[in-house]
Amino acid sequence: MTRIRGEIDAWGKDLGASATEVIVGYAPEASERGPHEGIPESDYDVAVEAVLADRPDRASVAQALTGFVERLAPLVSAEGSLVAVAREKLFDDRRARLKYLHPLIRQPHLSHDEFIENWEKNVGPVVAGHHPTRVGYVALQCDEELTTAATEAVRFGGGVSDGFGVEWFRSAADMLPAFEWAVSPGSADGGPVSEPGGLLALLGRYADLSTPTAILGTEPKPTH
Repeated sequence: MTRIRGEIDAWGKDLGASATEVIVGYAPEASERGPHEGIPESDYDVAVEAVLADRPDRASVAQALTGFVERLAPLVSAEGSLVAVAREKLFDDRRARLKYLHPLIRQPHLSHDEFIENWEKNVGPVVAGHHPTRVGYVALQCDEELTTAATEAVRFGGGVSDGFGVEWFRSAADMLPAFEWAVSPGSADGGPVSEPGGLLALLGRYADLSTPTAILGTEPKPTH
């Protein structure tokens, strides 16, 4: 982990980032499983973030990521990894211990822009405005051009995401009722779009949920 932290700092400098973060994968205990979804296992061991003030150019992104991946090649599975360049859309931004990121890929009948518009207008407000145990929600809206270019540059096989939903919780105990709520009928009531099946069904109108993955972890030293 010390080596990865050092490489992340160097990668951030290459990108001119104002901050970098590392999210360490979290493994839920048996008691944290619920009758429906429960707390999902993290599909990734580590996630890293770099915070940029402005949109970078394609060459800078590709160069910085390629060098980063080459240095970590013995430790990283390219086939199972993914990368994204995204704009952060704040709905409710109160940082907490546990961080849950779920990559989203649009339904095939939607363009990237149509997916972002529907997600922001119809899904985001429902997530942010409901369950009390969720203490923060942010939408990372991917830059389609840069995300595709970055994925091709490092040859990651985890797919090209259109966005990431990011949620914060104070504890693992707070996560379980939030996930149970999300799959319950009626959990999308009061939102801009009527969906009796609940929040997950509403999200499924716009995102392909057939093969969902998630990054669930802790931020030992959050920087922003």
